[in-house]
Amino acid sequence: MEKLTKEELQEFKEINAAYQQAIFDLGVVSINLNEVEQKLNDLKGEKIDLINHIKVIVEKQQEMSIKLGEKYGDKQVDLETGELK
Repeated sequence: MEKLTKEELQEFKEINAAYQQAIFDLGVVSINLNEVEQKLNDLKGEKIDLINHIKVIVEKQQEMSIKLGEKYGDKQVDLETGELK
């Protein structure tokens, strides 16, 4: 029965170990990438929610400006004192 030399066997084992490590590392990177993609999707959802919230606030701000404009005319409001200028 033929056998590899010690050197050949050692080199074969090293190449196989390097291959196994690369496959493992690829799996780790894939898992990390999936986690990052999920986080990105979550952040995109939060961004959409915040944009919608801002739109609601802007609508309320416009409604309030119209209401105050009808009552007090076209004036500026001092946010600290409530004085109209």
